[in-house]
Amino acid sequence: MTTDESLKNLVREKYTEVANQSKDFNAASCCGCGPSCETDGEFLGIMAEDYTKLSGYVADADLGLGCGLPTQFAQIKEGDTVIDLGSGAGNDAFVARAATGNSGKVIGVDFTEAMIAKARANAEKLGFNNVEFRQGDIEAMPVSDNVADVVVSNCVLNLVPNKANVFKEIYRTLKPGGHFSISDIVLEGELPAGLQHAAEMYAGCVSGAIQKSDYLGLIEKTGFVNITLQKDREIVLPDSILAEYISSEEIEAYRKGNLGIYSITVYADKPSPAAAEIRIRTAKPTDKESVTELLQSAGLPTADLSPELSNFLLAFVDGQLVGTAGVEVTGDYGLLRSVAVKESFRNYKIAQRLVNDLTKQMRLQWVKELYLITTTAETYFAKQGFEKVERTAVPTEIAQSQQFSGLCPSSATVMKKSVEKPKIKLLELEQASSCCTPNSGCC
Repeated sequence: MTTDESLKNLVREKYTEVANQSKDFNAASCCGCGPSCETDGEFLGIMAEDYTKLSGYVADADLGLGCGLPTQFAQIKEGDTVIDLGSGAGNDAFVARAATGNSGKVIGVDFTEAMIAKARANAEKLGFNNVEFRQGDIEAMPVSDNVADVVVSNCVLNLVPNKANVFKEIYRTLKPGGHFSISDIVLEGELPAGLQHAAEMYAGCVSGAIQKSDYLGLIEKTGFVNITLQKDREIVLPDSILAEYISSEEIEAYRKGNLGIYSITVYADKPSPAAAEIRIRTAKPTDKESVTELLQSAGLPTADLSPELSNFLLAFVDGQLVGTAGVEVTGDYGLLRSVAVKESFRNYKIAQRLVNDLTKQMRLQWVKELYLITTTAETYFAKQGFEKVERTAVPTEIAQSQQFSGLCPSSATVMKKSVEKPKIKLLELEQASSCCTPNSGCC
């Protein structure tokens, strides 16, 4: 068993116990560790913050866990789809549901079966039909791409071995232009080994926390923008706890130095195409795997793709392939094919740009007519200057192509567009020639 798996099993076992403990019992341990902590008012509530004043608060879902109030800062709007990572008994999910309303949706993800059961029971009791809880690992979320407007999480990533994977998953599941608000534990400076042990026991399982600069660096490296610290609060451990793990000299150095444990709430946006540049370039042979994946997701044929992807243009946003289109050229004719755009990017005229750019390229290659076959997009391509034609009017060169003759159904619509270079009238040519003679004054 790997170290990562061991850590995950440890967390799963601990939070199974937490799910069956009372809020007061969990609060006394700061992170639900239970009997290892005494109910001492000196350190009650070191980590958790007060949810009771937030709209949507459900007492039965509040287990006294967490280290912030991410939903308070999450800027959730009515109708939003929200994902809550490490959703526990549903505390943040129900607060998020109050903000997104009946027209929105909340998806809680937790990998502890006991927590999922408790959260589902709470949702059933409340009669919420737009809040669901899915059991799964937040390093590989059981959620489709580009579905969430907002992602929230409260003191969970510090428990995850591979935080980079979690941020990649957040990026994947957020819609372009979506954002997250996450509360978590981070460190500044190197804590004494003894204090690391104390932090694990009393400060919200901080043994898995990383340096604040590294944490924010992971967010930036993933591709998020507008990274903002919404809250930054030092976790102050009482001397009575510190004295059990480090010497009085180390306590004094800890108090005077820059060493510390912090609860932060951090916000960041996933760039939208309006903010991020849509880059179009010629396809390369190394793009074939990603092109095939995109076409298959759109239900388009890929069996006859050439390895070279000749006459293909690709659209990218932040390095991610979001659109593709190609032309098979045969003599004077071209067959437009493989026009696909990732679903969440279909409102940004990417397909139109790809087809327009390809049409210009075909003119330069002296292609006279561009044909296409479609089962679903006749109206769209009609707006792009294509007109419906009978199959019998299709040139033999196009009709014999594998795409036309074998891969597309006979019921598909055939369309055509003229792409010849406009012919220059003799009068216009004479005028241009006259203008561009020496001393004409117009050159």
